[in-house]
Amino acid sequence: MAMKFFRNYRVSYREDRAIFPTLINFWPRFWFVVIALALLLLPLPLQQYWIYTINLGLIAVIGALGLNLLTGYSGQISIAHASFLALGAYTTAYLGRFGLPLYLVIPAAGAIAALVGGIVAVPALRLRGLYLALATLAFYAIIDFAIRKADFLTGGAAGTSVAAPTMFGKTVAGDLSFYYLTLGIAAICTFFVKNLERGKVGRAMMAVRDSDIAAEMAGISLFWTKLTAFGISSFLGGIAGSLLAYYLQFINPDNFGLAVSISYVAMIIVGGLGTVIGSVFGAIFMVFLPEVVRVVLHASSSVIPKLDVAASGAFAEGAIYGLVIILFLMFKPEGLARLWRDLLIYFRSWPFTY
Repeated sequence: MAMKFFRNYRVSYREDRAIFPTLINFWPRFWFVVIALALLLLPLPLQQYWIYTINLGLIAVIGALGLNLLTGYSGQISIAHASFLALGAYTTAYLGRFGLPLYLVIPAAGAIAALVGGIVAVPALRLRGLYLALATLAFYAIIDFAIRKADFLTGGAAGTSVAAPTMFGKTVAGDLSFYYLTLGIAAICTFFVKNLERGKVGRAMMAVRDSDIAAEMAGISLFWTKLTAFGISSFLGGIAGSLLAYYLQFINPDNFGLAVSISYVAMIIVGGLGTVIGSVFGAIFMVFLPEVVRVVLHASSSVIPKLDVAASGAFAEGAIYGLVIILFLMFKPEGLARLWRDLLIYFRSWPFTY
């Protein structure tokens, strides 16, 4: 019985199809508990700025899960993900005026983004590849124009303030409180996508991604599968936008520029297309990358007195973004998720190589 508890293999289809197959035995469960406790205790010794950065990373995880579901799992390219974040954010700003609690506002923001995403998906589903990318880019331009011109709803180019989030009559204030809120929602979204991946819907999306003709011959509806992918992706993007609006307390169209869409594409490429863990790793990596660049530049300014940190930082951030994407596409196209799997395999077989 003890050997069964400590074994490191699976003996049934039920275990093989488990949502978290690594939680079958003792040691994976032990490390899962350790990681969970570490996440709960992580912000306590950190400075406020780093808690702020982690919160942005957790919000990015939710958005990256949505885009990876659309692009990585379904094979549908989108450059309009920032538009769905914007829809969720401005829905939050509008509903917040009525004093609604966040557990009603956040799902409503996701639903509005999903509804618009479904409407956009209907004509876009007839397109593929570069044409689909251009169609989503056109949608981004339409949403951006509408936000800037609808002053009575969005505040126009000047932006609008967002009411503080409330839950059960209490205001969620402070970086630490928001950390636990975003951590909980990110965990729920991760569990949802992981569960979706192993089910009928997720398998249909992957079949459409690999070969839509073969999937259709197997009886999979291309229309409903792609529409579902767009809807769920938009829903998660709306949730991320809602949390971002609550956290920033003030939003304007510049918070959802085209660079935001490009950064989310970079997240799923660097993290690993078609993987849940890749969405998490990619989002955290790309959010913390600019901070690492700033730290290095500030350290270099003491050595090079004439170095303009502000100007150099903007240039270096863009250059490093592009360089990181190119390097991953060239040398590690499966992203950080593959590095993580290789690391697990190494320690699972250590000290034996075979």
